[in-house]
Amino acid sequence: MNALLGLAKNIAINNFKDLRYPHRFTYILTYRCQFKCRICNIWNKPSAEEMTLEQIKKFFEKSNQFYWVNLSGGEIFLRSDLAEIIEVLFKNCKRLFLLDFPTNGFQTTVILDTVKRILNTYKLPKLLVTVSLDGPRQVHEQLRNVEGSWLRAVETFRQLRKLRSRRFEVFFGMTLQPENKFSFPQTIREVDKEIGAVKTRDFHINLMQRSEHYYGNAEMAESQDTDGLWESFERIARLRDDFPLSPVGLLERSYQRLSRKYLDKRVTPLPCQALSASFFMDPSGNVYPCSIYDKPLGNIADFDYDIRMLWDTEYRRRSRKEIRQGSCPQCWTPCEAYQSILANMLPFARRMKIDQGNLS
Repeated sequence: MNALLGLAKNIAINNFKDLRYPHRFTYILTYRCQFKCRICNIWNKPSAEEMTLEQIKKFFEKSNQFYWVNLSGGEIFLRSDLAEIIEVLFKNCKRLFLLDFPTNGFQTTVILDTVKRILNTYKLPKLLVTVSLDGPRQVHEQLRNVEGSWLRAVETFRQLRKLRSRRFEVFFGMTLQPENKFSFPQTIREVDKEIGAVKTRDFHINLMQRSEHYYGNAEMAESQDTDGLWESFERIARLRDDFPLSPVGLLERSYQRLSRKYLDKRVTPLPCQALSASFFMDPSGNVYPCSIYDKPLGNIADFDYDIRMLWDTEYRRRSRKEIRQGSCPQCWTPCEAYQSILANMLPFARRMKIDQGNLS
């Protein structure tokens, strides 16, 4: 309860001004991945020199005031020391309310064992896992370039679904792109036929994004089919069956509704909270504002593994000012959108924040 209250307090403050310490942290554990997805070149990036377990321990010993941590990749389950990393995370981050991570679902047994271990070993209030699934079987495997990947992902979801509780939720994550934009209904039907009892609320939908430093796909052409993508969003919205007061469902609906503004103008529809509520760190410890903005702020080792030291730099403050002014690539990825939605829930507070020009 203390962790939830702490997160709620930070969100409330963030509706009026920038935060002095980020409450959300995205950490890319590895670029390694078994898949060769069409819209993502992470698998083709040069091997990064990943932070060692000892370096990760130093980081979390000094940077541990997070309420929300997102672990991502690549595929995080390709790190043989993942269990030890998670142990270090929980040992040091006493305020942690929410841990979430995506997976391609290929290593069902390893994924299931890890989730069980987290739930049975640590007193984490909330754990969310997203299993990537980009369409019906044929479409998914064409986009992911791995035969058998659809069935593995669906089986991983089926096994994880058995563990659902107040503390744990699992979803499918579907990235809309030209090849799958109208395949959501068929995806639901095929998955339901395979494992049964599948709802539209089991799916999180997001838009394809481009990023040089993360996805390595900046040269890919951006889809110009704005009307087609939005029509797909509208169809999905009509099918949604969220629980009325589900916080996750409310965020998902807000993300989809605001996607129209993004698709029309390719401008972030809400004031972004990168370098206020959140930041991004790659496998080598290089810190960026987010997954999209290719602007390194430095390596965490150069700041004695203490994010507060980096947060207090003039460069971070200037970079935050650029983001507030919209001088960044502009995106609408859930990795950045969710904390921005939460920080802009009070329209009068948002206007006050802009008028005051708070640049803390």
